[in-house]
Amino acid sequence: MELDDATRHQIDSLVASHDVTLFMKGDRTAPQCGFSATVVRILDSLVPEYQTVDVLADPAIREGLKIYSSWPTIPQLYVKGDFVGGCDIIQELYDSGELQVTLGVETPELGAPPSVTVTEDAAEALRQAIRESGAGGREIHLGIDARFQNTLFFSPVAPGEIAVESAGITLYLDPISAGRADGVTIDAVHKDGGIGFQIENPGATAATGS
Repeated sequence: MELDDATRHQIDSLVASHDVTLFMKGDRTAPQCGFSATVVRILDSLVPEYQTVDVLADPAIREGLKIYSSWPTIPQLYVKGDFVGGCDIIQELYDSGELQVTLGVETPELGAPPSVTVTEDAAEALRQAIRESGAGGREIHLGIDARFQNTLFFSPVAPGEIAVESAGITLYLDPISAGRADGVTIDAVHKDGGIGFQIENPGATAATGS
């Protein structure tokens, strides 16, 4: 099967229009498959902006892309016009640090762990969350993506992660999140009969200017 000129030109234009282009199912805010969601999570952690193309919206692109790249599956990542790979390869490159090099993202060399403050209210709320979740074998993680959006989540500890302790709570951060975390304060917010968390990060203002 050959790729028709119109579809090839369309893919060429999409790949050339941004330094980082991800062909995926769904979009950045709403991935429509687990593999696409995995790659979005990785890219979000590394770069603030990138282009996504929803192949579900254009069957010609979806099928033509497989011929264009000689790669049979979606998602597919292109950086500066070069095909990088699909989900498994992107995960491997991320784990090894090669993806960060390809994207021009420097992994900070940390000395002391970042200073993170957990208030007493937040510590108690986190302990309650641990009790209710039954999170055996998983620890609390703080993730800070390239847009300085914060997430608290349970996950097993991965090699190279950094532990910080405050108010009796241990948080684990990947090295890039740790480089964005110095000065973070985590507090509990009581609303509508439930408890949420408010995370203030002075680095966000410095990075975004807002």
